[in-house]
Amino acid sequence: MRYPIIVGIDGSAHAWQGLDWAVEHARLHELPLRLVHCSRLLVRDGSFSDTAYEHLEAERTDLLNEARQYALKQSPGLEITIRLRAQEPGHGLVSESEGASLVAVGARGVGGFEGLLFGSVGLHIAAHAHCPVLVVPRAAPFPAEIVVGVDGRRPETDLLEWAFQEAALRGSRLVAVHAIGGEFGSPHQRLVEDIELSEALTGWSARFPDVVVTPVVADRTPPARRRGVGAEGPAGG
Repeated sequence: MRYPIIVGIDGSAHAWQGLDWAVEHARLHELPLRLVHCSRLLVRDGSFSDTAYEHLEAERTDLLNEARQYALKQSPGLEITIRLRAQEPGHGLVSESEGASLVAVGARGVGGFEGLLFGSVGLHIAAHAHCPVLVVPRAAPFPAEIVVGVDGRRPETDLLEWAFQEAALRGSRLVAVHAIGGEFGSPHQRLVEDIELSEALTGWSARFPDVVVTPVVADRTPPARRRGVGAEGPAGG
């Protein structure tokens, strides 16, 4: 079954950049796109007149149609649908993630996505979505460097499968980061952490020989090590 890619649309430059990434992802994976605009203002709770609600819905529908036409200019063969949700953005996109292959959002939003940034609504989506989440920062390049966080102490087959497949499709370098969250206590500890990361990556290069892998053991927290990366991988990594 071809599960759609969900894209949060609010009209901001960040959302358009998220859409650019989603279009490329949909093209590479031959998947449909669903463009979604969520806003609490669309909830018909009597705050506005019926006419005002109709005007607001028409305005937001026009925004989605504009985004759809923009995406089709980049990839004319894509299957693209649109959807309005009268719901808080984080909860709306989490609901959309059920039965989706990916949720893509820009790193910061405006309008209907009030306060959307990785650390608030974006963090809520990444923590609660039922599928991988792509949060696209402002300076995300093409093609991206794929960064995957590796714990090394638990099975991470699904996560590494996703990361290697994406790197192979995009012709990107893969950086495998094992961040311990503090200073190394001794050279022996550093050696142990290096071995754990190496063991976690065993066999993957044989399956994906064209993917260049850079293993990194860092004495920082995972969020600090990942700043400045082109794109975030699947939630939960």
